[in-house]
Amino acid sequence: MQQHTYTLDHWEDRSGHRLTWKFGYRGTAGEFGRIEVVYPESRRGDRHVTAVKGDTVPVASFMGWAYGRKPSLYIAELSVGGAGVRLKRNRWAQTTAGRALRMQVAGREYRYLATSARHRDRALVRNGVEIRTRRHGSGARKKATFTVLGPADATDLALAAVMCGVNTRNLTRAGAVRAFFARSLQWLDVFQ
Repeated sequence: MQQHTYTLDHWEDRSGHRLTWKFGYRGTAGEFGRIEVVYPESRRGDRHVTAVKGDTVPVASFMGWAYGRKPSLYIAELSVGGAGVRLKRNRWAQTTAGRALRMQVAGREYRYLATSARHRDRALVRNGVEIRTRRHGSGARKKATFTVLGPADATDLALAAVMCGVNTRNLTRAGAVRAFFARSLQWLDVFQ
């Protein structure tokens, strides 16, 4: 089975007002060329957008309820190459596999799931292809590493990259509990 590893470096642009700050990952992914992940690429009320652009990857964007600087899986929308993608997940599932985010892009079924209890390790899986994502490091040394198993194409890599800029804590039970309490406290601030 083919295996390739690509690493994107973290970047920040803190110029101007804090609401205009941008963060993300960028680098070169072998034959796919340059890839850049930007979050929040834009803000729409209480929702943030993460976007992926690159030399050969299709433009992908993920919009969801803001959780910190990233969009969350709550009230989420995904677009790949300008086409909307339906997202499904079972928020009440007890297992990691059951809590996976399911999507269908270009006629292919994908699952995006947690591969550890920490929120930094994830995997995008479709028939014959798996892209394992690991975010590691701190400060200026942050990186996102993609380990590609199988014959992945540009769409696969765009999906894995856009999910690096999404808060996916809800894919684990413990993360879902933390996100629930954080969201509840945020809603309470609205009523004061």
